[in-house]
Amino acid sequence: MVQACGGRESKHAGAVTETQGADGMHPLDLAVVVVYLVGMAVLGIWQSAKIRSAGDYFAGGRKFSKFMMAMHALGTGTHADDPVGVTGSALQRGMSGIWWTFCYLFATPIYWIVAPLFRRSRYLTTADFFEERFSSGLGVLYTILGMITFSVSTGMMLRATAVIADGVTGGAVPDWMAIAGMTAVFVAYSFFGGLMATIVTESIQGVLIVVMSLLLVPYGLMRIGGFGALHDLVPAAQFSLHAPVETTWQFVIIMSLVAIIGIVAQPHIMEVCSAGKTEFEGRVGFTYGNFVKRFCAMGWTLTGLIVLALAMSGKLSVQDTARMSAAFPKGVTLSADVQQAVATMPDVAAKTDLAQRQGRELAFPTAIRVLLPPGATGLMFAAILAAQMSTLSALMVAGSALFTRNIYKRYLCKSASDKQVLKIGRFAGLIIVVLGILFAIVSKSVIEGLSVFLLLPTLTGILMWIGVTWKRTTTAGAWLSFIVMAPIFLLLGKGGSLLQPYFPEFAWLGKYSAAKYSHLLAVSYLAPGFIVLVLGSLLTKPKAKEVLDRFYLLISTPVGQEEKLTEAGIEPVYVGNTEPHPWEAKRSRLVHWGGFIVALLFALAILGMTWVLGMIGR
Repeated sequence: MVQACGGRESKHAGAVTETQGADGMHPLDLAVVVVYLVGMAVLGIWQSAKIRSAGDYFAGGRKFSKFMMAMHALGTGTHADDPVGVTGSALQRGMSGIWWTFCYLFATPIYWIVAPLFRRSRYLTTADFFEERFSSGLGVLYTILGMITFSVSTGMMLRATAVIADGVTGGAVPDWMAIAGMTAVFVAYSFFGGLMATIVTESIQGVLIVVMSLLLVPYGLMRIGGFGALHDLVPAAQFSLHAPVETTWQFVIIMSLVAIIGIVAQPHIMEVCSAGKTEFEGRVGFTYGNFVKRFCAMGWTLTGLIVLALAMSGKLSVQDTARMSAAFPKGVTLSADVQQAVATMPDVAAKTDLAQRQGRELAFPTAIRVLLPPGATGLMFAAILAAQMSTLSALMVAGSALFTRNIYKRYLCKSASDKQVLKIGRFAGLIIVVLGILFAIVSKSVIEGLSVFLLLPTLTGILMWIGVTWKRTTTAGAWLSFIVMAPIFLLLGKGGSLLQPYFPEFAWLGKYSAAKYSHLLAVSYLAPGFIVLVLGSLLTKPKAKEVLDRFYLLISTPVGQEEKLTEAGIEPVYVGNTEPHPWEAKRSRLVHWGGFIVALLFALAILGMTWVLGMIGR
């Protein structure tokens, strides 16, 4: 048995001092946070001068470089729930906790293949795709689900912000203050600067995300005595890439497939893939921006193991150790001081599910406060909050695009001018923010939100994949598939768990609502949904051939060949830059398949590096 001494040692600027673990932020850290956030807000709002049309606001003019697109993908795809969720899962489950974000590892090479489809579609929202491929009704359905997805994502990130603020400040900053402060800043620059402001701020924040994600590792290793000490302090089972509970191999395989199915239907992916000058910028940005995130995940995972080692070696305060103790793996014995502190926390002492989730989610913010010196702690906190804001800004802008284009202009004011659409778009994003705040208040766990975020897009993602790859897919088949999947998703998942207390005789309600059963929930609705989609399409009337031909011509026509669309009488929604990338124009097949193979090799190399990382010092 490994003992978590829970002593009162802590660091500050390399010294070992007495601490209570709830000493708040150093004045220098607070100053860094304020200066950084104000700087990002000013930079974002400044971009409003470049907004001339709704296309500029929603799509950034479609003129960004590969670096800007990579930072956009990294910044939009990386937010505080990632390090909070992965670090916490690593604390409890070991290195296998990385799969909460690595479930996208083998989806990432697919990004190289799908990114051009979004750029070639010349749409502003993914709801435009559903309207063109299926029907206006499915476009409205997607718009509603997209706004719900944005609200869940916003709430999840706001909840993660509250968790980090609580951990970094030792509980000195209440939830509502952290959520309100950050919301005010990102709403301000999103309202004025749109996607232009989002991408520009992300070009700075993306670099900081990488640096600050990895910075905790050397500080932590120095604190505990290196990789050898890490293996001495942490149970050997924690270095496995799979666990007997939650992140099992079954979970890993199924959730990797779920990630591939759902990624195309995440409502912000249209802007992530299509804001670049050409298809090539979209490919490089979407694929390799997310590969950078996979490297960051290694840092988050090691941080979780380091926090466990700090607790076991007595280098965390009694209070910090006690608050996280419910999430400690088997084989850890708490010291008398820690046990006494735990006794005052009934949920922690009983190791309830909620106490375990909340305990492990304190690992990342506690590491920031305990490991980093003054100034660096504030910079880390500021970088995380700024990354949150950039993602929330992207969601707000994409959500406003969904509402204004696919609800307001289509049904409420068909004659709206571009100026009117831009004006309404600025206010429409506030709906997403309000719903997100409500979700953040209701949700008490980041992992709960993360599991919903992973699964919800698959309800429409499966329709997109089959709709693009199989021309025989019909609107009726798509509706039937959704009608079958949605009740199963709700009743076996979160919705069922809310109903179960009122209908105890139905034991199956909410059966797979826990995050660790996400893979089983996915199979339960995706399998029948796929079968119904295929059978329903075969048994119902296909869409008119000329309509389908127009749709497939649009998504197969590369950037720079818009004259083909003009000749066919097709008027794209929003074109942007029309000069093709020379590689795409001259060697399109090599770029397409050669790039995919290279990306696949990258994914395998990253998995191998992760395995090696767990072997160092053994």
